[in-house]
Amino acid sequence: MNLDDKQKEIGKLNFLTVLGSIEGDFLRQAIASPTVGPFLFGYGTVDQPIKAGIVGTGNEGCQAMIEQSPPGSIEYIGYHDIRPTQIARGRRTFQKIYGEEKGNAVKFHETWEAMLGDKDIEAIVIATPLWTHKKFAVEAMRAGKHVLCEKLMAHSVAECKEMVRVAEETGKILSIGHQRHYSPLYDLTLKVVASGVLGDIRHVRALWHRNNSWTLSNPHRPDTPSPGDPDWGVSGDSWCPSIPTEDKDVAATSYGYKNVDELVRWRLFDRTGGGLMAELGSHQLDACSLFLGKVHPEKLLATGGKYFFEDARECEDHVYCMYQMPGGVTLNYSTISTNAQEGYGEVVMGTRGTLCVMNERDVMLFKEREPGDTMPPEEMYLTCSRDPSTQKPVMKWTPSTGISKEAGQAKAAYEKLVYFTPPGAADATVNRGYFTELEAFAFAIRHPEYKVRCSGAVALADAVMALSANVSMRTKQPISFKSEWYDPTSPEGPESAAAAVAKNA
Repeated sequence: MNLDDKQKEIGKLNFLTVLGSIEGDFLRQAIASPTVGPFLFGYGTVDQPIKAGIVGTGNEGCQAMIEQSPPGSIEYIGYHDIRPTQIARGRRTFQKIYGEEKGNAVKFHETWEAMLGDKDIEAIVIATPLWTHKKFAVEAMRAGKHVLCEKLMAHSVAECKEMVRVAEETGKILSIGHQRHYSPLYDLTLKVVASGVLGDIRHVRALWHRNNSWTLSNPHRPDTPSPGDPDWGVSGDSWCPSIPTEDKDVAATSYGYKNVDELVRWRLFDRTGGGLMAELGSHQLDACSLFLGKVHPEKLLATGGKYFFEDARECEDHVYCMYQMPGGVTLNYSTISTNAQEGYGEVVMGTRGTLCVMNERDVMLFKEREPGDTMPPEEMYLTCSRDPSTQKPVMKWTPSTGISKEAGQAKAAYEKLVYFTPPGAADATVNRGYFTELEAFAFAIRHPEYKVRCSGAVALADAVMALSANVSMRTKQPISFKSEWYDPTSPEGPESAAAAVAKNA
């Protein structure tokens, strides 16, 4: 949406007005509560931190799973990686959050098997390339460890189902890192959606737009290296970084990679990654399905391709998806690599209003134009009063207003719940859900009666949505979803649908 600063502020105030009007008692309790995660998500504190190991100390491993880990709930005592640069990065990150002495005490395991055999480790956090998720998760659970695995759950729906079955067989917790399930911002947003202020939700639009056209693998630059050149990706594209000198001698083939290029740039290749839909789209589709009550889609048509880059990558650089949801609700998703103007987020459109969640930071609410309106809907303020007979909130739109008592209370609660300061950090930031999902994971280990919000079964449904888009794009065929795809005991999935298309081609 193209909004000026005033319109954005109006949208944010409208959101807070509804939140304060419908959740007054809840927000008063939130302001008084000493802990955010347990208050919002129903878990408690643990007496002793879970002893954990982490495999994969790259971007997600260090920036999310370690730097945003709750020290009172998770204590890392071991880690494993195969790249020298990431091994050193892991050590620096542990020193940052634990201090030099304790950070140096976190044991580096030369092999995955050695870390898996550490009897002191109760849980394994997996933050490795997508194609390894199933292997690490299954082996960890069979070794008696609980598992928190980064999203996307696995490289194929069949692998996801195997992970769910092994979790059931072993009795181990399998939590998948779709962190919006533990995002305070999304939790508050879902309360506003549930209020009915949007009317009848008929359409959701989601997007994640980036601009990687500055990379040297841009064919429109005169200095573009040829496809296959070892330095074909140097800057501008985080998925295609230059290969550090320290990593060039890694015996990549002994770990199942074709070469170091595939090891470092794994997101770009079909065998090791799932492309834009796995890495970006899965976030948006998960959020959209939360807004719609986690219903399963009925049909899908996706298109996309490598339309811009002329390099060695195999994944698409532009993707467009159209989902038909139950009840005739439509869901559109796009992810592109050549323009970042809109950023990323979701727009929920109802018959009476529109809600926008942008960049996991800003939530805005706008009215829908009605007969007789003389002002643009994005310049209308929402006010609230109480029906004297029922005491239920009555919403009215006006051309101007100040911040109401309800909105002021909601603003105070919003700032307390949504913003936090990660361990070892100097400044507050938005709690994107990593800290709280790790807290909940630890609590579930100590208290099995508590069920994690994004279990393997829940994440399986997200994988079906994301990976089916890849199937539709690559077969150039629409997809009709089947209930068997969500059944861990069934061999059916979108991959079998793709195989049928190939057989009949």
